[in-house]
Amino acid sequence: MMEDNQKIDFTLLIVTLILACIGLVMVYSSSMYKSLEEEGTAFFFVRKQVFHLVVGFMAMIFMTRLNYRGYMNIKTGLIIIGYVLLIAVLIQNKVRGYNVNCWLRIGPLVFQPSEMMKIIMIIFVSGTISKMGERVRSFKEGFLPLLAFILVTFGLVFIQPDFGISSLLLATGFYLMFIGRAKLGHLLMVIMPAVISIVFMVTMVPYMKRRWVEFMSPDMAYQIKQSIISIGSGGFLGVGLGNSTQKYLFLPEMHTDFVFSILAEETGFMGTMVLLGLTFVFVYRGLRIARFAPDMFGFLLASGLTMLLGMQIFINIGVAVRLLPTTGMTLPFISYGGTSLVTSFMMVGILLNISKQGNNEMRLSREFGSRSHRQVWP
Repeated sequence: MMEDNQKIDFTLLIVTLILACIGLVMVYSSSMYKSLEEEGTAFFFVRKQVFHLVVGFMAMIFMTRLNYRGYMNIKTGLIIIGYVLLIAVLIQNKVRGYNVNCWLRIGPLVFQPSEMMKIIMIIFVSGTISKMGERVRSFKEGFLPLLAFILVTFGLVFIQPDFGISSLLLATGFYLMFIGRAKLGHLLMVIMPAVISIVFMVTMVPYMKRRWVEFMSPDMAYQIKQSIISIGSGGFLGVGLGNSTQKYLFLPEMHTDFVFSILAEETGFMGTMVLLGLTFVFVYRGLRIARFAPDMFGFLLASGLTMLLGMQIFINIGVAVRLLPTTGMTLPFISYGGTSLVTSFMMVGILLNISKQGNNEMRLSREFGSRSHRQVWP
């Protein structure tokens, strides 16, 4: 546990809370009609989002107070639990005859193990690299074991199938190896075959193939067309909160995958700029925490968590504006989704804990001239 007098990165905390509040407003606005049609009340989805927000906030507080170095001791146990849960999803899908399902039901509890694997994979890879030291530059002793782990994790999520999160995990794993000082030649040697293999695998999964064909076609898919209409309708200042017309079941997944489109319609260009500005500050503060992390593990952990969330935001918005094919990926803190929201808060909690440790060790260095603090980046 950490002492209370150590300072966290309050800017990151405030930005996170602002994003979560924007998310509550947008979940209610985008889902009210769907909720009324399906559940008989306009508050069904937003009530569940409030519950998950409270759970996520409590998890963030807990993670903020838990010394991040302790994850080094339990990283193997965490990855075993993560793999067991991913395999349980595959078994459940086989038994129940599901073709596409990423959710695991254990009694009354329903959650998405692939979301949890975001944190688990980053902890495991960061901890492994920091323990390897110079061995990470060895192809046989460093690169191959890391690559094998990342590919196994990618494969277990991909075959659920979940192309979005599996690709995000793969990219984050490669990013961690790169900043962890694995040899660039080793990475380049596998990245191109990996991309080719992913493209080939996408053509083997019917719904993924359909999404790719729709993305490449000059005629936009229905949901993308409705997303573009929604964004274009917003203009400079938007049509006003609650006044979107696309949320009346014209735009599919308007409160999850395409909540950005509703936000753009209701708040316009200015609203999207505010969201992008908050995202920029979030990523900047996360990378700053990584820069001043006390050790290599903290540096890798903070960098991985920040870049994963940043890439997820970019992918979600990229899909909404037709820069990328549809992936089914949520917009962190904004989209409706319990596991995604709680997991995102937990990531912020870890980042805040690393900032707490870094700030404390810098204070000790200034006051006592100790060398306990080490700035990782120049």
